Amino acid sequence: MRWVALRKSECRSDFLTKTGFSALRATRISVRACEAFAATVRHLYGRANSLKTDPAGDQVADDFITQIDEEMQAQRLRAMARRIGAVAGVVVLVGAIGGGVWGWNSHARHVAQKAASARYFTAMAALSDPKRDAAALSKATATLQDLAEHGPAGARSYAALRLADLQVQAHQNAAALQSWKSVADDSAAEPSLRDMARYMALNAQTASPADPKSVRSGYEALAQGGGAWAPLAQEGLVALDLRSGATADQQKEARRILTQIVSSANATEGVRARAQALLETFGDAG
Repeated sequence: MRWVALRKSECRSDFLTKTGFSALRATRISVRACEAFAATVRHLYGRANSLKTDPAGDQVADDFITQIDEEMQAQRLRAMARRIGAVAGVVVLVGAIGGGVWGWNSHARHVAQKAASARYFTAMAALSDPKRDAAALSKATATLQDLAEHGPAGARSYAALRLADLQVQAHQNAAALQSWKSVADDSAAEPSLRDMARYMALNAQTASPADPKSVRSGYEALAQGGGAWAPLAQEGLVALDLRSGATADQQKEARRILTQIVSSANATEGVRARAQALLETFGDAG
């Protein structure tokens, strides 16, 4: 019993010291030593108990083994807490970095939009000045061209649409069609601006379309999409059907579309009035 008590004391002291202050490797060695000693104590006192020896010794051994088990469990929990803490720290760090990047990108977009808007309105003011000269017009056009090609979403679309107007005035029809197409194909542009660009491009080709079928399909797609531009697209279809040399079937289709426009809730008063006037030429006044 003296050897057991001495070994018990040394193991407890060694375990507590290494668990609290030593490296993890030394702690594991100490734990294995204590586990081996605990197994020896169980074996010795189990035999003693079978021989009806002192029950007080059994209680001392059981208490000591229980204490070792509790200390081992606490050591495992501390090791687990350290691992979880390290993972949580990495997650928090990554989240903080991601939030910082998002905040910086948002700020950069805001600054870019503000600067582009200022350039756009400066160019518009120069164009609306009745006293502008050729140099001012050239500078404003160059600004719109740059914004249409490199500006942020929003300002880019408005600049391209205004640039197309200037190009039409300068009889640069091919360039104007390209400017409208850039807006129509821009997924970041507002849907209403994209529809407007599609209609303007189609309308510019209606009088003498190089490809009538393509223009017709464009009008049909815009009309089927509904919204504010649908009645104007229908009006474009009527214009295609009433071109010089229209057949009886084309005139019949034009009357059908005009009737739809007159009763359309989406059509403006001006569009309905034009449709009504054309119906009267066919003798279909309502």
